[in-house]
Amino acid sequence: MRSSTDLPYERKGNSKTKLIIMGAVLIIIVLIASLRGLANFYIGYEWFKNIHLSQVWSGILGAKVGLFLVFLIIFFLFLWGNLAIGDRLTPSFSLSSVEDELVKRYRETIGRHKRLSHIIVAAVFSFLAAGGASSQWRNWILFTHSVPFGIKDPLFHLDVSFFVFKLPFLSFVLNWLLFAVIFATLVLVIFYYLNGGIRLQSRPKVTPYVKAHISVLLAFLALIKAGGYFLQRFQLDFSHLGVVEGAGYASVKAQLPALEILILVSLTSMVLFLVNIRRQGWTLPVLGVGLWALVAIVVGGIYPSLVEKFKVQPAQETLEAPYIARNIKATRHAYGINNIVLHNFSASSSLSPAQLAANVGNLNNITLWRPTIAKQSYQKLQDLRSYYTFHSLTLGQYSIGGKKVPAILSVRELNQSNLPSNSWVSRHLVYTHGYGAVLAPANKVNPSGNPSFSMKDIPPTSIPSSPSITQPDVYYGLGSNSSNYVVVHSAQQELDYQGPNGTNHYSSYNSTGGIQLNSFIKRAAFALHYGNINLVVSDLLTPKSRLMMYRNVVLRAKSAAPFLRFGSHPYPVLAKGKLYWVLNGYTTTSHYPYSQQANTSQLNPSSGLNRPLNYVSNSVRVIVNAYSGSMKFYVVNPHDPIIQAYQKAFPNLFRPSSQINPAIKKHILYPKDLFTLQSQMFGRYHITNPSGFYNAGNAWQVSQDAGTGSPSAALQTTNTTNAQGLVVGTGVKSMPPLYEMMQLPGANKQTFNLLSSFIPLSQGSQQQNLTAFLTAQSSGSHFGKLQAFITPPGQLIDGPVLVDSRILADSKISRDISLLNQQGSQVELGNVMTVPMGNSLLYVRDLYVQSSRNPLPEFRKIIIVFGTHAAMGDTLSQALAGVFGSSPSVGNPTSSSPTTPASSAIVNQLLTQAQSFYTQAQAALKAGNLGLYQSDISKMGSLISQAQHQLNPTSSPTTNSSTTTTSVASQNKASSKASSA
Repeated sequence: MRSSTDLPYERKGNSKTKLIIMGAVLIIIVLIASLRGLANFYIGYEWFKNIHLSQVWSGILGAKVGLFLVFLIIFFLFLWGNLAIGDRLTPSFSLSSVEDELVKRYRETIGRHKRLSHIIVAAVFSFLAAGGASSQWRNWILFTHSVPFGIKDPLFHLDVSFFVFKLPFLSFVLNWLLFAVIFATLVLVIFYYLNGGIRLQSRPKVTPYVKAHISVLLAFLALIKAGGYFLQRFQLDFSHLGVVEGAGYASVKAQLPALEILILVSLTSMVLFLVNIRRQGWTLPVLGVGLWALVAIVVGGIYPSLVEKFKVQPAQETLEAPYIARNIKATRHAYGINNIVLHNFSASSSLSPAQLAANVGNLNNITLWRPTIAKQSYQKLQDLRSYYTFHSLTLGQYSIGGKKVPAILSVRELNQSNLPSNSWVSRHLVYTHGYGAVLAPANKVNPSGNPSFSMKDIPPTSIPSSPSITQPDVYYGLGSNSSNYVVVHSAQQELDYQGPNGTNHYSSYNSTGGIQLNSFIKRAAFALHYGNINLVVSDLLTPKSRLMMYRNVVLRAKSAAPFLRFGSHPYPVLAKGKLYWVLNGYTTTSHYPYSQQANTSQLNPSSGLNRPLNYVSNSVRVIVNAYSGSMKFYVVNPHDPIIQAYQKAFPNLFRPSSQINPAIKKHILYPKDLFTLQSQMFGRYHITNPSGFYNAGNAWQVSQDAGTGSPSAALQTTNTTNAQGLVVGTGVKSMPPLYEMMQLPGANKQTFNLLSSFIPLSQGSQQQNLTAFLTAQSSGSHFGKLQAFITPPGQLIDGPVLVDSRILADSKISRDISLLNQQGSQVELGNVMTVPMGNSLLYVRDLYVQSSRNPLPEFRKIIIVFGTHAAMGDTLSQALAGVFGSSPSVGNPTSSSPTTPASSAIVNQLLTQAQSFYTQAQAALKAGNLGLYQSDISKMGSLISQAQHQLNPTSSPTTNSSTTTTSVASQNKASSKASSA
């Protein structure tokens, strides 16, 4: 038995051992964390090296590290110098009071290590102070690579480049200096308290030397504040105080003079603080701070508000007119809507058979399938295996059957969330890629009501005279996240597809995508990065193996060029047998003088433009090879000064747009996100007269969305926000722009266009009549040309939502929809499409039927609306004949038979119900109930008449009239006479 006297030694030994173990564990944890950080750093370098963009990696890293070191050194020298000065100013006095005990302990602790302690304190706080500086790398790159806009702001007459490239970084520097001096002053006050320079229980409480030192710091603060007010003058160009954004009357006449006064007050305060170095009292500092606070509140805050309320608001239209003009000019330029070509569009209410025939091209290429509707059909009919999926469908234009038609392309990607096996080998070595793509014309439907695929199946097969695919392996797409890596060219073969007889077909990757795992260091780095030891120990990996990361093309582009913003609609292109992804890269700023902040509420949530901005340019187009992952960044707007600045910073990243492969170029689409913003802004900014803009009598907004889906569904609503992002109201959701292939009014051939419709601006979206429609050309030599077609003022022309109401209010259409929307079937309505027909306007809407248990949309009907008349048919010809009495020769979207499966189903339902009423009538006759017998026979006759009409839509369901009309105008007159009678 041990003596009790041994216990303390045992405890001391145990404590020492525990400390050693804890220290060792802590060192191991720090080492592991450091190793993972170093691994991530090394992988980042290798990835940029693999995609041949090492210059971008080093440029961004250099900017981040350089900013951090510069601001760290500045703060370190500033704080260390002030601590050293403070130490020299430490007073010499006897320590007797209780308060002096703290000072005594401080002196005993620091003792001869004062200099070292100052260095340690300054170094620790410097790391904290400089931590946020590296986040300013974008502003620093633009600051150091500024190029002129060639446009001067109207208030200060400075080039716009100062506001976009210089002002953001200068503002950060001044704000950081203000923080640094305040923080250093607080540290210095604590230091003086610890060394006795500031004493709370004795006199003097603050020594004269300390007062002098603090006065110098306060003078420096006043100087920085004066610089802040100087820069704040330029911030008035983004003011929200007036009717529109930018410096208005109150900003120019009140805020600007107030800031100039505050500059003088700040400089005066600085002089008072410097004078106080000699006087060493508190009177002058208090006077300086008090004077500054008083002027800041009265002159800087109260006075501008009074001017706005009592001077501007009573005569707002007159006083704000010149500033509204500045806002209009700047906004139109900042969003690229200053060169929109305006056309008067009569929207004639008469459309003859000859005019229909002249626009037969528009009719033949009407889009019967939209990507949102067709996606379920593609998934059900062409997924083929659980480990494949279609993440998105894109409507574009392709040559099929020797004709250029609207077509929907989708890439069959790997679905890693639904693999047959979830082992590491399966997830990362076997199931590495998708396979092939599916293409179908959007203006055709097969006899079953499904898309008429021109390219389908695995391996991909194509019909004659349509695109084919020669490189079907898809390693890069939309579905992979940052953790979904794969390793190719390993000892394990990669699955391509399973043949009809169940035989698996394998392949081995043969390109440069991915980082070659030709060293233990690389494999270990990736093992640390992904937290998986298999990357080190697996025998299936060879020196020729390549690890593919960032396989999501959006994530890939963002990682390669993090200074660009990317849209929400990357889309595939099939060119010369190969698959590519096209991404739109944007440059933006919120510092364009006098420009209005964008309303981004209608953008897709995944869009990179969902941020405060008042200038946007689609300056870059990124082309990504779906097989190799190679990225090429093309400058498509070389006139954008922001992209010019980035070109100066990263000259090896960008290529001219003239180098885009022509086979890819012909499939490029005008970006939908940009067009959405331009449409939102153009609704107000098509008015260039300040008075007209202020009164907004001719202001527009994008039409409400009639929606898709169930006919009984309510219109979708959305929140509207102000420039600060605050919700200010709720209204009907705006209609998204739609791609359509059409011949625009006045054009001599068809082009692929993006189209938005406008209605009058009103509170709560009460107005629903069409005022104009805006188009953006997505094909041909005039790619990107914006045109607005304006309807006559005062003429009531139905907008998309009114068209939706007319469709659902039509008794025959409503009756047919009800017949289809029952017994386990659901009706789905497509988009309301605007189709110009010369100087007239046609609205087209598709109708689909799907099972409520297992949805698979099948095309069943097409609805035509012209003026106030609507008709629905199994084919386009039938629908046109229902409206106009006759139809030009247009392609049948379903089959050559006069009765499609849709009409057959309705006829069968009608005859079944007629048979039921006939049976009931016979029973009533036997019972002697002649009244009920007559009623059932009448209902039976009505149903038979409807069935006859389904077989011959051009005839009336209740009469045998053979009268035909050539225009809806004559039909409307007949309807009016009938109503009067």
